[in-house]
Amino acid sequence: MAETLESKLDAIMSALATLSHRQAEMEGVMAGLHNDGAPGMTQSRLHQSQATAPEEAAMPLLRQDPTIQQRKEPRVSLPDKFDGTRAKFRGFVNQVRLVTVLQPERYPTEESRVGLVGTLLTGQALSWFAPLFEKRSPILSNFETFLEAFAEAFGEHDKARWATTKIRSLRQGARSTSVYASDFRQLACDINWDEEALMSQFYWGLRDDVKDLLLSLPDPQTLNEAISQAVKCDNRLFQRRQDQRSRHQTTRHGAAMSASSLNSHLETEDMQIDAARVRSLTPEEKKRRMEEGLCLYCGEEGHKAGNCPKKQNRRTVKTRSAVISENDGAQPQ
Repeated sequence: MAETLESKLDAIMSALATLSHRQAEMEGVMAGLHNDGAPGMTQSRLHQSQATAPEEAAMPLLRQDPTIQQRKEPRVSLPDKFDGTRAKFRGFVNQVRLVTVLQPERYPTEESRVGLVGTLLTGQALSWFAPLFEKRSPILSNFETFLEAFAEAFGEHDKARWATTKIRSLRQGARSTSVYASDFRQLACDINWDEEALMSQFYWGLRDDVKDLLLSLPDPQTLNEAISQAVKCDNRLFQRRQDQRSRHQTTRHGAAMSASSLNSHLETEDMQIDAARVRSLTPEEKKRRMEEGLCLYCGEEGHKAGNCPKKQNRRTVKTRSAVISENDGAQPQ
């Protein structure tokens, strides 16, 4: 801050020095012209010097002080078009007001602000605006008057009563506490309740698990503190649910892998036993069973070794035994 003031003082001193120098030059010119007898030319040169000297002296100030330079307005996204839905009216009007505040040079007049609203209307809202525009209604020349008429057509007529009814029935449900608190704050703006009443109503609408966790915290003194505590509790519950879900998925994956490994082991073992049993047959017995269409595994007819019922029964018994053994050896949780 001090450096900025010093730089400005230096610039002013420089400008004063320049003016002083110009004044001395003008006095010399006036004296010479007076001696030459040309008073008309003296006045002309004096006027020219007086016009150019302040401009040249002011140039250093313009170069050094960035606050004098023109500032660009920020880029602002326009709100979605309003179709007359009553629940969207308040948010739409607030967004339009914000645009006119952030871009005052783009919308400098009352008519330009009303025109901005008109370009963002559709459906029933546009049908309401069209006759006013076509007849050049006087309300189009005053932004606030236009918004009052706009609110009468699409806004809430008795905001306090409507907000009271809504806030008494507002519940958190499956939503996060942050979303619930946002809706609660908006309704609270339109009713004249004290802090105690608002805190009590906010607590009443919370989910039971959030209420249970709030029991371990001190009583809040303001609505902001009550909302902050509830949001923290809800975030902790959400994190806990995420941890439990991750652990459950890991357990299920491990169980699936264990079952898959067990089945693979049993199939390999069965193949080895089947091959050993077939090899134990004498060549004559093996040839006889093949000629008579008998099973190479059990020697009975009506099926082949690949789908022998006795082999299937043996595999089922082994699987059950393995599962029982695994469960018996598991540690209790």
